[in-house]
Amino acid sequence: MRKLHLLSPKLFLLLCILALSLTLSVAGVSSQDTPAHGADFAGELRVAVWGQIDQAPDRPDVTVVHNLFQQWQAMYPNVELKYDYIGGTNVSERFTWINTNLLAGTLPDAVMIYFPGPDVYNAADLLYNFGDDLQQANPYSDNATWLEDFPLDGLVLNQTVSSDGGNRVIGFTLSGDSGVTTYAYNKTMFDEVGVEPPQTWGEFLEVQQKLKDAGYTPFLMPTAGPLGWVWNWSEWTIREQLMEDVIEQCDIEEPFNLLNDKEVVYCIATGKLTLEDPRLAETWELMKEWSQYWQEDFLAPPPDVDLFAQGQVGVINTMNLWLGQIARNPNITFEWGTFYQPPVTAADSEFGNDILPRRVGNLGQAGSGSVYFFIPTTTADRSPEKFAMARDLIQYVTAPAQLDIWCSQQPIPCYEPGTPIDQVYTDPAMVVRMRGFFEPGAFDNGGASLNWATFDRAIDAEWSRLFVEYMGGSMTIEEVFAEFQPLLDDAVERAIRAHPEWDADSWE
Repeated sequence: MRKLHLLSPKLFLLLCILALSLTLSVAGVSSQDTPAHGADFAGELRVAVWGQIDQAPDRPDVTVVHNLFQQWQAMYPNVELKYDYIGGTNVSERFTWINTNLLAGTLPDAVMIYFPGPDVYNAADLLYNFGDDLQQANPYSDNATWLEDFPLDGLVLNQTVSSDGGNRVIGFTLSGDSGVTTYAYNKTMFDEVGVEPPQTWGEFLEVQQKLKDAGYTPFLMPTAGPLGWVWNWSEWTIREQLMEDVIEQCDIEEPFNLLNDKEVVYCIATGKLTLEDPRLAETWELMKEWSQYWQEDFLAPPPDVDLFAQGQVGVINTMNLWLGQIARNPNITFEWGTFYQPPVTAADSEFGNDILPRRVGNLGQAGSGSVYFFIPTTTADRSPEKFAMARDLIQYVTAPAQLDIWCSQQPIPCYEPGTPIDQVYTDPAMVVRMRGFFEPGAFDNGGASLNWATFDRAIDAEWSRLFVEYMGGSMTIEEVFAEFQPLLDDAVERAIRAHPEWDADSWE
């Protein structure tokens, strides 16, 4: 008979402890694994921040973040709060820096990010899940749970929920019904040529023709340089208006009215979103027709001088975060206002309709303050104490009292959704300046994320590159789509392989 080799009690105990340690390591950190909120916080805490937030007095969004961070540190004098500036000079480069360091495990203890995409909040194994914490009290709030601190039933959290239902990014929440992006226009110039903000796409082009006839550059539209991506806002708005039926077909899971990476991949894989849909080509054709009113040589980066401030350009893209650059610019001596991109009607295109254009930018401003935070799982692996401090910092800045501070310093204040603009602003000049953020409203009318970037930023970058080729006349739409199709197919296949939990074989 073969002799059995029994483990000694000490060895057995050692192996049990090792097995338990491995189990906890695989399971990841939870809210119960780390030190609680308290006055004994000490040591260095590093936060990756989106630009030099401590040196941006003209940016109320980041200035408030910096001030709130400093308030938190003042409560814990033994903590040394330090900033690591996220690398890059534009949005794309900064996302690349974040993703590269996230995958390498080299991010600091916490990260401040603007408009995180699925590539960030679906990195389930790399980001801490705040789900359990949201069901418990925030030490800086009187509410029963942290979740209750977020206005509009936690809309900001729904916008960035992970594929597994987790909450891995936490953001500021602004109530209200205003949007993030809009157009700023030279009202003095409009009055001179006798035009008003347009109500339809056809009127939009007519206004620009009159500006052009008067010797002005109607619209400044970068397609290269640091702001070479803002043309996407116009394209997304047109696409989603023309393809509302596709959005409805692909909106298969909560949160509804906003597509996630799974839903966009499902949409493509099942043929509901296809390059053969003539409305995709129509969107680009409308953009090309419009480009006759853009600045000369729009394929090159625009000049460093502010042509809008100099009174040479009639209309520009803007957003709530940039308002200070216009409002506080001493060189702007003319009256100015804002209006949102008007709808493409049946009179403007065979695919036009009477659907209200969706607001581009994280469901508009409703529920979203644009700034989010996350904690890499490497923080807890390195130091449960640092993790506890990072989580506490995020709880502090998103608590109701701090939200009141945030709201009080933004160019668009917090208010109840549906409140008319003239009840938010009593100054008629402010109504003109802010109307484009308020009309149409953003609450329940935000962008649906029917775009490639929702599941793959790299494939979206290829789409942007090909758009420039088309706009420059070096490729036709047919040539562009023929080149893009295999790239799109590969991206969809990669996404499906990376997410077996989607059960894509069952899609129909």
